[in-house]
Amino acid sequence: MTASYAKDFHEIPESLTNNTSLKRKVLDLVQSEPIAGKVTAGGSRLEDFREILIDFFDLQIDLNAVIAETERRLPRQQSIFSGDNRVFASGWAERLIRTQISRFYNQAVLETIIESGSDGCFIDHSSSEQASSKCSQQLAGTTHSAHVMLDRLKSSYGDGVWNNDRKLPDHPHCTHTFSPVS
Repeated sequence: MTASYAKDFHEIPESLTNNTSLKRKVLDLVQSEPIAGKVTAGGSRLEDFREILIDFFDLQIDLNAVIAETERRLPRQQSIFSGDNRVFASGWAERLIRTQISRFYNQAVLETIIESGSDGCFIDHSSSEQASSKCSQQLAGTTHSAHVMLDRLKSSYGDGVWNNDRKLPDHPHCTHTFSPVS
């Protein structure tokens, strides 16, 4: 695989610019994969959120714009969970966006690795990682099974089945990404 892959979260747009097949895969996943979570429940919230993510992954808007668009199109006061401060904690839109951008990008990378006949995926240390985070200490700098990592990602972010297994993203501000083993 000679395509470009992001070494951390902030390189995702550049990676998609340089890797059109990965970009197509991410866009397909955004349109078809389940998205677990209460923020997108009810009315057209899930469809609106998918459209926002598509604009980001299609490189039409940047991170700041996608956060603002999420706040505008998925307002707290119109949610069936508007009274729940756990669902709408401070910074909810940024946390949601960063998590789902990381989720879909990493899922596309893992599926690409598996489709190529490989199973090894590497997690580089991110230039903006928190050295104390569990993902920095337990995942970064090492090779993992793409199948295992994909199962964990899909279980949590697609099916809403949460556990303590390490995965990417491991938290809303996780900056780690997968790449194929060189």
